[in-house]
Amino acid sequence: MNIISTMVGITIMGAAAPSVMQMTLAPVEAQARARNFSTAETSAVAFSAEWEGKENPGWISNPDLIPNNCEDPTETSTRAYDITCKGGKEDSKYKQVVTRSFRLSPDDGDDYENPDREYAFEAPKDHSHVQCQVDDPWGVIWYNKHLKAGNMKACIPPAARTKQAYLASDPSDWLYDLSDYGWGRHPDY
Repeated sequence: MNIISTMVGITIMGAAAPSVMQMTLAPVEAQARARNFSTAETSAVAFSAEWEGKENPGWISNPDLIPNNCEDPTETSTRAYDITCKGGKEDSKYKQVVTRSFRLSPDDGDDYENPDREYAFEAPKDHSHVQCQVDDPWGVIWYNKHLKAGNMKACIPPAARTKQAYLASDPSDWLYDLSDYGWGRHPDY
């Protein structure tokens, strides 16, 4: 009877060994991915935090300012950049890649002007009666997903809630063109 039990036990262990091996290695693999992600994330966040709001992209004249595990920042729009960093060896299946965005301040600080009236977002065709939320005053974060899906109209930004607010606003600070909103031509436009 012992020989039969031993044979059955060995057969079961032989069949289960690959699964047991996978379960044993899963935490080690997850730890390797987490360590590589942490390396990539730290580099990308530190670089973007350092340059957020600065006036000049100093890394262009001094590439040594870019971390070794990061690519050169790419300009995604006017004065906005993406930095992509990696963690882990290039050919490793545990390599992690992270991209973070940041924006430089306008070229001339407080004297920034938008003479060509190029805005970051396309003006909505129609507005609803709902005012934009405090954490998204122009409605460009949350509502855009729903607007594209055809579910709702744009919310009303603070600069368009009243005629006084509209006239007191600065067109250079608008995220999209409000000139056709309905309060007439802005005097500074």
